[in-house]
Amino acid sequence: MGFQSGVEAVSEEESEFPVHWVSKEARYRIIDLMLSTRSIIELARVLGVSPTAVRKYVKRISHPSDVVLAKAINAAEVYERESIIRIVIDDLIEALSRLYKSVDDRQREVIKNKLSKTLGVRIC
Repeated sequence: MGFQSGVEAVSEEESEFPVHWVSKEARYRIIDLMLSTRSIIELARVLGVSPTAVRKYVKRISHPSDVVLAKAINAAEVYERESIIRIVIDDLIEALSRLYKSVDDRQREVIKNKLSKTLGVRIC
């Protein structure tokens, strides 16, 4: 699936899980999820950042970078993975929906064709 186990996380470039397009709000939600079972200090250690950085994420002053987000995803426990994947899916679908609604019919067809090819299904 692309998730690594344990705290030894790979860089975003090496990760199979796409993180670049994840919104700030989804990043915050992933951090909040991980903090529900860890202390700030423990999460900071896992992410390779300072506890102050984690506090800034919680207060929405700063957001986790792609590399930090990849570390969070790779360090997630099995029971957290489904929730993280759902957060990312919901986030990307919402962004795609906003894009689709903002473009003209010609570009909507481009989106439908690309999705159809990518997913291997017919999209009306």
